[in-house]
Amino acid sequence: MQISTITILLAAAAFIIVIWLTYKLAVLRADLKWQKNLVSLRKSIADQQRAGIKGKVSETFAPFLGGFPFKPSECKFLGDPIDYVAFEGLDERDVKGVHFVEVKQGTSKLSKHQKQIKDLIDDLKSDEVTFKEFRFED
Repeated sequence: MQISTITILLAAAAFIIVIWLTYKLAVLRADLKWQKNLVSLRKSIADQQRAGIKGKVSETFAPFLGGFPFKPSECKFLGDPIDYVAFEGLDERDVKGVHFVEVKQGTSKLSKHQKQIKDLIDDLKSDEVTFKEFRFED
């Protein structure tokens, strides 16, 4: 029994169509997966941006929050690498201390440079020059 040329061509065409359909299906699945991931990525990015903005705003207004260790009028905002320098006694025109204050939210940690600054100040072993962390919850 001989296989005709037409049968071979039809089998080859069917094989090519199956390969092409498999490829198109894989592309469609990958695109759907990407679209699904894109939604969650956008949400994640937006959440991170909101948290960052909230942190910056909170740092700016920290001296006015309950429990802040110094008078707001004696604090000067730096922002980076340390959030505030507080001049204790500035309102009375008798500065008794200079305090570096880092504002942290929740469980956030000091950066490498902030730790270095803290260690340098702590090594002074002085009550007049200190490093303090002020923590607030979300």
